[in-house]
Amino acid sequence: MRSFKIVLTVFITTTLILLACKKNELRQSPFDGVDGKALVKFNYSSPYFYRTTAPVIPNRAVTIKINGKIVSSAITYSTPYPGGGLNTGGNSYADYLSADPGINTISVVIPYRQRSDDSIVLYTTQVDLKANEYQTIHITDTAESTTHVISYDPYNKPDSGLVLYKFVNLIPNAGPLDLYYGPNKLVSGLDYKQVSDTFTLVAGAVQTAGWMVKKKDGTAILGSAYTASAASTVANQRVFTVYARGYDGVPATDLRRPMVSLLYNR
Repeated sequence: MRSFKIVLTVFITTTLILLACKKNELRQSPFDGVDGKALVKFNYSSPYFYRTTAPVIPNRAVTIKINGKIVSSAITYSTPYPGGGLNTGGNSYADYLSADPGINTISVVIPYRQRSDDSIVLYTTQVDLKANEYQTIHITDTAESTTHVISYDPYNKPDSGLVLYKFVNLIPNAGPLDLYYGPNKLVSGLDYKQVSDTFTLVAGAVQTAGWMVKKKDGTAILGSAYTASAASTVANQRVFTVYARGYDGVPATDLRRPMVSLLYNR
């Protein structure tokens, strides 16, 4: 009888461990797809006017479609989907959607309230999605000037002690931009809708002045620096896309003013 109890205890313990392992495995990256699929993230950064003080003008919620099928929840400016980032909407994960590779039609729409059909189509275009690639579709500008740029994201994390980045300029009317972290210029003269090469920083090396952009070779900060969650922006072995968003020349109180955000890739 004692032997039976021991065997039964071992069996139950082993089963629980296996179930726990499987559960953790499923939670690790629920949006990643299978071999042969395209891995896709959207960065909705079209700076339509909105106001949070009276009279309030809401930050309009949109949904994203691929080939006519809704693939996102309702999101607002500026939100990566799926996943999130720092100084963005969304969550703290680095998820991607799984899609068929090749030519796909993507759309950004405002749905009718409490209905699934479209009230306004803000943007629609075709993109060529690459199989077995992690890619982010950055959507910027507004109305008939709405456009996009695709960045291809790293597969792997950097070595321990490092953080990996790239920079995307999504400000339509500011010209080439320099990216700074504290006093250090990391990217020089990046044109609108261009994607920089990757670069690394030492993990944990916090610069209290934060992240900022300036016009090429300029001295004035464009908009305001991103200083919140400073330690989170240099977290060990993270992979980020840093992006500049908004419009140059709007008042400092305007929520469309130039800002720096970071979205999670890994």
